[in-house]
Amino acid sequence: MTDMQEVENFEKKRVQVQEYPMLLRDVAPKLDKYWWHYPHLLKLNALLLGSVLVQTTTGYDGSLLNGLQSLTQWDSYFGNPTGPRLGTLSSGVTFGMLAIMIFTSWISDRFGRRWPIIVGSFVTIIGAIVQGAAVNFGMFWVGRFIIGVGLGALQVCAPMMLSETAYPTQRAVVTSIYEPSFPFGALIAAVVTYGTYQIPSTWAWRIPSLLQCFAAMLQIGFTSFCPESPRWLVHRGRVDEARAVLIKYHGGGDPNSPLVEFELREIVTALEQEKLKKASKWKEFVATKGNRHRLAIILFMPVITQLSGNQIVSYYLHLILNSINITDTKDQLTINTTLLVVELVAAVLVATYAEKIGRRRLFFIGILGMLGSFIIWTILSALAKEGNYTNPALSLGVLVMIYFYVIFYHVIGPIAPTYIMEISPFSFRAKASTIFQVMSQAIGLYNSFVNPIAMGAISWNYYIVFLCVLSVQVVFVYFYFPEVQGYSLEEVALIFDGDEAPGLGHVVREEGHE
Repeated sequence: MTDMQEVENFEKKRVQVQEYPMLLRDVAPKLDKYWWHYPHLLKLNALLLGSVLVQTTTGYDGSLLNGLQSLTQWDSYFGNPTGPRLGTLSSGVTFGMLAIMIFTSWISDRFGRRWPIIVGSFVTIIGAIVQGAAVNFGMFWVGRFIIGVGLGALQVCAPMMLSETAYPTQRAVVTSIYEPSFPFGALIAAVVTYGTYQIPSTWAWRIPSLLQCFAAMLQIGFTSFCPESPRWLVHRGRVDEARAVLIKYHGGGDPNSPLVEFELREIVTALEQEKLKKASKWKEFVATKGNRHRLAIILFMPVITQLSGNQIVSYYLHLILNSINITDTKDQLTINTTLLVVELVAAVLVATYAEKIGRRRLFFIGILGMLGSFIIWTILSALAKEGNYTNPALSLGVLVMIYFYVIFYHVIGPIAPTYIMEISPFSFRAKASTIFQVMSQAIGLYNSFVNPIAMGAISWNYYIVFLCVLSVQVVFVYFYFPEVQGYSLEEVALIFDGDEAPGLGHVVREEGHE
């Protein structure tokens, strides 16, 4: 098919509207009441819970392994795993995710956003059953590998589903609330593990393992009734279906809604131009200055989310607490649970105000806060060890800094996937999500194997690595992270591409951004 034929095909399906408004803010209706008073928004946000809960499953998994390490029933059953052996167990999910992620970009572009979430949830359930029924180390690892395969599909598709389907003025909040479901899932796992640790049998760890199925079941239920991404529908040439979705869930049933007309025109125009430029190929990531800028952010984002020291808190908290002489099982489980409550509250608050505060400002607050907390944490850990832990105030100080650290980490946690989805045009979005997740899992492998070894060998000295990484992050964010607050998904291209933004060059000129 020639380029002219492609244009003609799109023209046949193009929506006829009045004069094209300048930006989203010109047509977005002002809501006089809270969103839950509007039936179409209440239904849409309820159905999108299926995508939000993906991180609940992921958070449950991370906290589960952390909690299981504090259970003598689990520890003795699997031969007291430490060092590389413990890292192997942690990496089971990571290997599973990497195995599927090389296909997720094609899968999500071919089959949409809904079906990969549904199928991935089913796979996660199978993995949880295998893990809970494990009779040896190998079977437990296989269960975790299968869970990783399911989570790999889920984590690539869920953020796209949220960002592409959410009501436009709620996109930042809805997409950002995805990440707070991680500490929510982690909190559930911590509470369950705390509740079962006194069971004098293997059911102390089998019950928490099997309950990992619950969130995945909810994901299947909600997503089965959720509308497909209207942007994916337009991409597949199903413009009438996309219009119907927008009318029902964004326009409140009004077929003449100016917002719906604006959104559909903007989506069709942007995707038409991307298709004419054949922008969906991997090599296009380095073809233009704007795309190279996007790629640099996508590649660096996992450094912020995975290599800031957060993984030693999520997966090896017991090693940190051991290093400051807090070794009682009940005390460790209590600290783990209260930390997760703090994380959840912080993440929900940030997600709620993400659109008002702005992404760039939140990145600075989070990274600088983590850096400051980690500096004090490191100093106090060194002094506690030098004094042979005779001063309990130092250990308490470390514990307080850990709480501050997780608060600041969850300032950036909610907005990281949101930002990746916002800066990526549709043709790159699945690939951007895949790159982000693959990079995250690659760093996760490092964390799985190196963190327990380093923590066991050099204790607090290992924190210096994260201090250096956090310092680099401050510089990178300052020079490379633009603000995208107030723009629609299609309009964000103006920031990166200027006059070359697909179908939006006239907006740039009208806005005076030449």
